[in-house]
Amino acid sequence: MSVSVSTNDLALKLLLAAVPEAAKALSVDSVADQLSQLDLDGQHAEGTNAVAHLLAAKYNSELAGTTDAEQAEVSQWMTMSARHGPVERQTFAQTLNTHLAQRTFLVGNRLSLADLVAFANVHPYMTSLTA
Repeated sequence: MSVSVSTNDLALKLLLAAVPEAAKALSVDSVADQLSQLDLDGQHAEGTNAVAHLLAAKYNSELAGTTDAEQAEVSQWMTMSARHGPVERQTFAQTLNTHLAQRTFLVGNRLSLADLVAFANVHPYMTSLTA
């Protein structure tokens, strides 16, 4: 069981920190210029969202949502995050800000894959802003 995490894949680095039992159970390698990949129990996944879902299913299924509605919403936020590349991060950051104005987490009342992936997406943009 191994996971190869792209050097610029902050979302999976955050997920492995949030689920230490996964980091302990897996052989974790850092790779440059490649998609993150996971081989787990005979299953193979490539890309941040696919790897994140498979890790959550194995080690902490609540991160993917506990109801069908939450799972759909987590998937929605992860897809939106992936669709907003570097040029559109300001727009996505504004969308997050509006959504989070009255809540702590993107989906439900606990940390989810949506929070980790969205944070990883906007973090480079937010740290580039000057005060």
